[in-house]
Amino acid sequence: MPDPQEIYRVSDLEQVRLLADPLKLKLIQAFAERPRTVREAATELGENLTRLYRHVDALLEAGLIEITHEEKKRGTVERTFRSIARRFEVDHALFADDGGGNQAVRGLLRAAEEELLGALDTADEANPPLVMRLRIKGSPARLAELRRALDDWLTDAQDDDDDDDTSAEAGAIIAFYPLR
Repeated sequence: MPDPQEIYRVSDLEQVRLLADPLKLKLIQAFAERPRTVREAATELGENLTRLYRHVDALLEAGLIEITHEEKKRGTVERTFRSIARRFEVDHALFADDGGGNQAVRGLLRAAEEELLGALDTADEANPPLVMRLRIKGSPARLAELRRALDDWLTDAQDDDDDDDTSAEAGAIIAFYPLR
């Protein structure tokens, strides 16, 4: 089976809705790190195994994860899953004429808000959350250069091979958009 693609452009609103769900997003991230079973994902995420099955089924049905291996174990089939891509980008055309895309963005922002507020509530003074909102002014060429640098940073941030006992996790929500 070929390696997952680097970037998958989401052009289906149902896929956007699934990716806006915090638990489904955690599952996608777990399956993007490496192929694993639902049991392994449940252990890593600290979630109830039976709770995850319907979420995994929804992601599989939507084509966001795929089965990489099946093995018969004690009268059942254990499946190993992986994400179809390391990074997901939403096609901006989904948000034209609000075919439901604005609602999906609101869901994504609500999930990020919940995660961020939780981080602020449990902030560590040595490593506090960084929160900011920017308005950037520059030439079209400069803004395009910043966009490319952001894309490069996102690619680099996802190229983590640190999956040992000392690794930590951080969250980010990033939007880069023209202002009118």
